[in-house]
Amino acid sequence: MTAIADLADTEYCYLTTIGRRSARPHRIEIWFVAHDDGAYLLSNSAGADWYRNLEARPAVTLEIAGERRDTIARPVPADDPANDVARAAMVAKYQAGYPQEDLTDWSREASLVRIEWPPVA
Repeated sequence: MTAIADLADTEYCYLTTIGRRSARPHRIEIWFVAHDDGAYLLSNSAGADWYRNLEARPAVTLEIAGERRDTIARPVPADDPANDVARAAMVAKYQAGYPQEDLTDWSREASLVRIEWPPVA
């Protein structure tokens, strides 16, 4: 059983959502940060397909470093204290790899999603 904190240095994760119209699985590779037994992802747009899919069907599959969980994803409300922590952590984790871009505006404007990382029984 691997805790999400043990996977925090992994560069990206894979998220599989179920299409809101097609009902077919859709898998993407995406950046993440670990915080409070969950993975946090940022969507450039609330109109992104993966984001709209999880809004319609919050049951998702998350894979990090070969670990896989069937779990639940939810958009994070603006007043949730995790917003400040997760957004700052995202910039801290990825900014060095993209020095030509300022990720601060992106992290502030993008939609934040929390995905539970339940223990394996």
